[in-house]
Formats: sequence, structure tokens, C-alpha cells
Amino acid sequence: MKKFIILAIMCSSLFAKAQQEPQYTLNQFNSNLEINPAYAGANDDASLSLRYRKQWVGFTGSPSTLCFNGESKIIKQRLALGLTIVGDWIGITQSTYADLSVASHLRLGAKGTLSVGIKLGVQFLKSDFSKLSNVDLTDPLYNTNASVFIPYAGFGALFYTRKLYIGFAVPQVVSFENVAPQSKIIKPHFFLYGGYRVILNSDFELRPALLCKYVTAAPFEADIAIDAWFKGMVGVGVSYRTSDAVNFMIKGRLGNFYLGYSYDMTVSGLRPYNSGTHEIYLGFEFGKKGNPDRKQNNRYF
Repeated sequence: MKKFIILAIMCSSLFAKAQQEPQYTLNQFNSNLEINPAYAGANDDASLSLRYRKQWVGFTGSPSTLCFNGESKIIKQRLALGLTIVGDWIGITQSTYADLSVASHLRLGAKGTLSVGIKLGVQFLKSDFSKLSNVDLTDPLYNTNASVFIPYAGFGALFYTRKLYIGFAVPQVVSFENVAPQSKIIKPHFFLYGGYRVILNSDFELRPALLCKYVTAAPFEADIAIDAWFKGMVGVGVSYRTSDAVNFMIKGRLGNFYLGYSYDMTVSGLRPYNSGTHEIYLGFEFGKKGNPDRKQNNRYF
């Protein structure tokens, strides 16, 4: 019985950490679809993207995240679908989830559009106890991997123009777990974010942005960022994640392809134990590369 209690506490702790939404640094560049289903169809052309993030390099068991996004408008430029598949590894626990987003876009006047969306998905959590050290691997308690399968639903809203965007989302507002409320693995994460294009001249513009995140029993966090772009083709930026990291970014557009790289320099108490965080992004947008709307679209803030 004592061993069972210890194992239950271990599983609860590991799953509580694994359920946290993965964080990203290249938030302005794309893939708000990962947190906001209303983002599907914010661009007129369909797009695909792939992102990889390795956090706290050199720290054993540090998080690694691989994410795929695809989205497109499907009906009269007003209804859109999006698909997100994410693999997230931290310590001995792997979290894999996939969700489908549906968004509706409504024009507000000549310049603005309001989008609302919902997402439905499933999350699979698995812990491999064979990776633990200082345990007796012949003990039957450590021969069985713990796993959980959880359906969930989320929602979001997005208002955008050519120069401005403001979004609010709860990507997992409800989870369908057959447990008491205090024992639930998935807890709702709240995101409020926005950005603006400051056009200096025909060649240069600035793109400040703010992303705020909150989840119960965790500190409030904000990403404060600014990018400088040259001719809409090359951008460099810096951001600060409260009590966590200072981040440096470089981004580019080449035809229908979009590229991005960021390096996070840890400023928290973990700084002596890692050499920073790396994130790489690759995106492809269908449509004609000569379309002037592509260069000005706020999707790639």
C-alpha cells in the first residue's frame, strides 16, 4: 500500500507538469492556431507550418516540443478549418495531442474582421518509469507505464485589421476526465494577446506585441516583444518573458516560405544549469507570391 501511494503521488506530480501548455518564443511569426482556434483562416491563403523547440539545453529532462499546424478557409472566405498536432516531452513524460479548429470570420466595416472559433481534440499522456534512476526496475510497480487519454474542447476570439490584432483564447477550457474536479489533470490556460504594425516608411516598420498567459496555481506570465522588419522580408526582434528569459529572434520571408529562429537566454534561477533555449520555425503559404496582401498581412506578426 505504501508503494502504491508513492506511485500515485509521483504520477499526479508528473501529469500536473505535463499538462501545462507548451510555450513558444516566435509568437508573432505564426501559429497562434496552437492557442486560438479563431486564428484559422485569418490569412486568405491556406498555410502549413512546422515548429521545433528545445528548452533549457544541457538540463537533463528539459522540455522538447514539435508542432505541426495546417489551416485554410473553406466556405466563401468566412468559414475555416485548422489542424494542430503537438508532441511535448518533459522528463519521463510524453504528451501528444491533436485538435481540429473551426472558425467563422465576420467583416466589421471596411477594415476590421472578427473571428470566433472552437476546437475539439484529444490528449494522450504517458510516463515511462524505466527512465527513472535509483529505483528497482524489477519492482512490478515500475514495470507498468502510466498513461491517460483525455478529450478536451477550447474556444477563442480574434479581431484583426491590416495593422492591428487582438486575441483571447482558452485552448482547453474543458476536459472530459472522469475524476473529481480537484484531481483533474488539464487546467484551463488563459491567453490575451495583441500587436500593432508601426510603418516608419516604405522600407521599415516596427511590430510591437504583447502576450499574457495565466493558469490557476501558477504565476502570471507576459511576453513583451518588438520586431523590426525591412521591406517585409527580413525581421529581427527581441522579447522579454517575465521572470524567465530574454529572447532574440530573426525571421525571414522567401517567396512562399517563412523562416524563423529564436534563442532564449534564461534569467531565472535555472540559468547556471542550462545553455539557453532554441526554437526553429518553417512555414509555407499557398497562393501567388506576388500578391501584395501577402506582404502586408498581419498573420505573420
